[in-house]
Amino acid sequence: MRFSRLYQKPEKSILLLGPRGIGKSTFIRDEVKPALTIDLLKSVNARALSKNPSELEDMTAHLKPKQTVFIDEIQKIPELLDEVHRLIEEKNLTFILTGSSARRLKKNGVNLLGGRALQRRMFPLSMKELGSYKKVTELLTCGQLPTAVNLEDMPSVNDYLFSYVEAYLKEEVLQEGLVRNLTDFGKFIEMAGQYHGQILNFENIAREVGKSGDTIKSWFQILEDTLVGSYLEAYPLNIFPRESKHPKFYFFDNGVARASEGLRNLELMPEKRGFYLELVILNELKIYREITGADFRIFYYNVNSIGDIDFIIETKRKSLSSASQFMTLEIKHTKKWNSDFQKMSLNIRAKVPLRLQRMLAIYLGDTRLTKNEIDIFPLNSFIKALWDGELV
Repeated sequence: MRFSRLYQKPEKSILLLGPRGIGKSTFIRDEVKPALTIDLLKSVNARALSKNPSELEDMTAHLKPKQTVFIDEIQKIPELLDEVHRLIEEKNLTFILTGSSARRLKKNGVNLLGGRALQRRMFPLSMKELGSYKKVTELLTCGQLPTAVNLEDMPSVNDYLFSYVEAYLKEEVLQEGLVRNLTDFGKFIEMAGQYHGQILNFENIAREVGKSGDTIKSWFQILEDTLVGSYLEAYPLNIFPRESKHPKFYFFDNGVARASEGLRNLELMPEKRGFYLELVILNELKIYREITGADFRIFYYNVNSIGDIDFIIETKRKSLSSASQFMTLEIKHTKKWNSDFQKMSLNIRAKVPLRLQRMLAIYLGDTRLTKNEIDIFPLNSFIKALWDGELV
């Protein structure tokens, strides 16, 4: 099945970043229909342009002003960006650039083509894009990559996802020379899968795997730079002692996280379902923010021995004259709401009532509830309210 993506058709030059397999190339080809496509995964293109980046001018010489050139996997040859910049200015061409890694672009000091191109992000399929095509239980296991979603049986899904992780290790990590020992990094990938959705302490992990804290931190940074995962920072409320300062880490997709850990079925570790459901919501929030331009930031909050909040959504940043404002969002993989779930939100409200704008919660039940001023949404009702602009 082909899904209608929510992203707007690019009208100007853009740099579109996102992991492989999320549908960047398909979206550009379907929506933009570029006059010229250059796929840098094809060796003939990569060899010619890496040897002589200025050959891009010859390849585009027949195009008229404002026609579109699509360069796929631009991070393979970052040096092309100087040529792209020049051709945008001198020939008024429109360039759509896609990349599955920001690492080499950052390393080469790319500054968005001198402001000539916007930077955009693309994510796996959102729940709004999927509609009723898949149950949430399937998304937790299979993830939300278009290919995985369209496969009909678990053996096929697993073959695809495990191959995805193997290809990432070989094509992104080994070929780009990001680590010296691929075997050690492969073991790290498996361990990172175990930490999907959990708080990181680099020194503790280092002792666990026999590496230095700096090495572990650099390896997680590789995952972030290659867009395979991202940090979620702790929110500094400073209202309780022993607030967590360490970041959480999430893979970009639940299916990839599961395959990275080596799990062939999530039923083997049902206690992970809560973390996986968190990513479904986290991605939905990020996609909504990307598409609508909404101005909010996402954090988590944890106080050792007291409790935690899955997501803090900061709607107003701290300034010299005023404190930040935020909403709390609790996510529970359960069909029945328990009053114990709301204790931390109520504790925060008691401490900073003027800063806490709203208390939200999601569960897998069928009925929308309101308890102690906490709005408790069934999952699909939350998704609808979000995209209707009722929440942030």
